[in-house]
Amino acid sequence: MKCLPKRMASLAIVLLTTTFAVAEDESTKVTATVKLPKELASFTGRKLELRLYEYDPLMADADAALVEKIEIANFSHSKGKAGKLKIEIGAKGKVNPRRHYYLTTFILDGTTRTHIGEKGGKSGLCKVITDGHSRKVILLVRAVP
Repeated sequence: MKCLPKRMASLAIVLLTTTFAVAEDESTKVTATVKLPKELASFTGRKLELRLYEYDPLMADADAALVEKIEIANFSHSKGKAGKLKIEIGAKGKVNPRRHYYLTTFILDGTTRTHIGEKGGKSGLCKVITDGHSRKVILLVRAVP
């Protein structure tokens, strides 16, 4: 009988740990590391924009819903110096298990997209969170032709 309090304490710790892990997994939080290569041409006064979207993979003609948008004004880069910025987005949202998620990253001059951030430097949709996709992504920035 002396072991009962120890077992209950261990069970309580396991339950608390599980509760916190589930709570974090339920959020739509994504950590994006935006990398600007040193070869990238210099620019100043731009806006860095990240958007996290949720969409229904079974509805081809349905619009994606914006989960969160982050804008950083007066964004600049100097050629010859690599840049790196870590940004968290979507922490207030809650994952819907029937939805999928993707992240967009652009640098804008006014309303014109001058640069794009691509997951691992590869073009295509930057899927995150669900369906085996990571919550941590590295986005390599390149100029838009």
